[in-house]
Amino acid sequence: MSRTPSDPLENIQREVERLFHDLVYRRHPSAHFAEQPWVPPADLVVTDRSARVIVELAGVPRENVRVRLRGNLLEVSGRRVALQETPGAHYHRAEIYFGEFSRVVELPWEADEASVSAAYRDGMLEIHLKAVPAPTATDVPVRESAP
Repeated sequence: MSRTPSDPLENIQREVERLFHDLVYRRHPSAHFAEQPWVPPADLVVTDRSARVIVELAGVPRENVRVRLRGNLLEVSGRRVALQETPGAHYHRAEIYFGEFSRVVELPWEADEASVSAAYRDGMLEIHLKAVPAPTATDVPVRESAP
């Protein structure tokens, strides 16, 4: 069975080979990853009334990290600066993302803004949150009003 250049399977194979070649042999990593934003991995550990969010931010200085809470949405954002390139060297593999990042984690309940705390150590950001206290029912005595 012979295949002609217009064969769809051959076209797909050529495209996959081109994409693989571009991935492996690009000279500058930002050229390949510029269109893809970096989304750092995160864990969310939850109980009924508290949560712990752990975000992996290797290579990001603490001063480049921002944590923002809005209701039940926790946003971690910031910037990882690219390392200086070595003159005359070419990238054989480029898998590390640099630049702006943002990660939004949805909590199962609204968080209490006054109880949020965040600590950063060894490239791991750990955020502790507590749920907004549930409203309690209060019985209001009804008295007779004066005439």
